[in-house]
Amino acid sequence: MGPLTPDGAELVVAVICFALVFLIVGKVLIPRIARTLDERHEKLEGGFDHADGLREEAADLARQIAKENAEGRREAARVRQELIEEGAESIAESRAEAQRVRDELVVSGHNAIAEERALAEAALHAELGMIATELAGKIVGESLGDFVASGDTVERFLAEAETRKAANTAS
Repeated sequence: MGPLTPDGAELVVAVICFALVFLIVGKVLIPRIARTLDERHEKLEGGFDHADGLREEAADLARQIAKENAEGRREAARVRQELIEEGAESIAESRAEAQRVRDELVVSGHNAIAEERALAEAALHAELGMIATELAGKIVGESLGDFVASGDTVERFLAEAETRKAANTAS
């Protein structure tokens, strides 16, 4: 017998051990491994289905958010336009009020100037009358205060002077 020829008893024991291991592996371990692989496969498929569902929900939410953003932008544009219009109206009202106040101030100023001018002219006429009377009295050599006080000589003289001035200006 050589080194390559097995002993009959050892060969039988080896075949029985091989068959026993083959049966244990084939009947016990392979079904468990197959069941575990099937469970993992089902979990992965379920995970993929769940992920697809989540992806669809996310897409729906993104569309809804985009729609709400667009509505928000439209609302903001509408509010902005309303505020611009209100601001323009407010500016127009303020300008009109300022114009009215300016016109009132101008009219008031013109009235005040006219009153001051009338008072100044009256004071000037009185002063001019006194000066003219004194000057005439010095020229004549007598006091003319009583003569002027009894009539309105100075007033007639000033009225004639204004008439001549108006006639010269018109021609």
